[in-house]
Amino acid sequence: MPDPDTPHTIPLQEGWTAPDYGGNGIANLMSSLCQGLGDPPSAHGCPPLPLLPPEQVRQSSHVLLLVVDGLGEAMVQDAALCPTLRRHQVATLSSVFPTTTAAGITCYLTGHPPARHGLTGWHVYLEALDTVMAVLPGVPRGPGPGYADLRLSPRELLGLDPLFSRLPVSSACVSPESIANSPFNRSVTGDAQSHVYQDLPGFFAQALRAVREGTRFTYAYWPELDHLGHLHGADSARLREHLGELDTGFSHLLEALAGSDTLVLLSADHGMIDAPRQLNLNDHPQIMDCLRQPLCGEPRAAFAYVKPDCHGRFEQQVNQHLGHCLTLVHSRALLDAGWFGPAPVHPRLAGRVGDFTLLMHDGWMVIDPRPGEVPPAMVAVHGGLSAAERQVPLVMARV
Repeated sequence: MPDPDTPHTIPLQEGWTAPDYGGNGIANLMSSLCQGLGDPPSAHGCPPLPLLPPEQVRQSSHVLLLVVDGLGEAMVQDAALCPTLRRHQVATLSSVFPTTTAAGITCYLTGHPPARHGLTGWHVYLEALDTVMAVLPGVPRGPGPGYADLRLSPRELLGLDPLFSRLPVSSACVSPESIANSPFNRSVTGDAQSHVYQDLPGFFAQALRAVREGTRFTYAYWPELDHLGHLHGADSARLREHLGELDTGFSHLLEALAGSDTLVLLSADHGMIDAPRQLNLNDHPQIMDCLRQPLCGEPRAAFAYVKPDCHGRFEQQVNQHLGHCLTLVHSRALLDAGWFGPAPVHPRLAGRVGDFTLLMHDGWMVIDPRPGEVPPAMVAVHGGLSAAERQVPLVMARV
């Protein structure tokens, strides 16, 4: 077992950059919004976004935040495809780490970075249940309880502090029908007025309705772009077609909101990168034998829980056999370097990032399918440190 007092470096591949919580990230955007809407500054570990001081948020009658899952900075660079988004883009922001929905969307829903909200990927090891769980749908990976089997709400189980329960203003949450009544969504948005939609026109219509009803803060979530990227690729014809549809809908929304004194913001939880090369860890039994839990986190940033007497062997085997496709780091080094965000930290954070982190090189993903599991068939993925995954646009308009 490695010496806990020994510092560990974090080697970065070319083009990789650690997440930014110091002023230019989505966590800073949320600090600006939270403080501007009445949440006390003491509730946040990240400073506000310099581009959007809280007092500017305070001056608007309505604040509408649209979050497009998977919308990377690289996707909105074509002015012919996304003329409205390009015209109103004011900055490029850093996602959180890992660059994934569970960590990023929960940053929007709580106003806190992953260090504080404690969700570190799609799959999270929950020590209280001794279970690896897909925390958004609440489904265990292998034996173990799911949300339906527990008396605790996801909010209580995961130790979350939802933004909507803290804001002293009226709020609304615009959600797709597929997740609007899920245990996780109900648990973290229950203090907000719910608006449900079925398609893209409905998404924009419900956001407009919330503002017109006088809601002070409206959060609206659109997941389809991420879904299309997984299916077809980050620069596929289908995804680009959808970008055009999003841009058109956003343009019409701004026209409909004209004169309403609304601060309209559009951003994302992460971007995406194609990963055509897949590492199946089951093909390396000498490495798998070292693990005490299935891999957690993401296919691009996986957390490995290693048996206490196997740390040295695991590190040696991974570096020897897999160094061509991943960078292995001690998870403690990521915690110490603040990759999940600044203090204060969630009491379960250290236990949710494993002993080692597998940072997959660009173009690679890792899987370790359990018996009965079907390996994910995904073209584009996220979770890693590439610019395509890490950088997201900030679009802003005052109407």
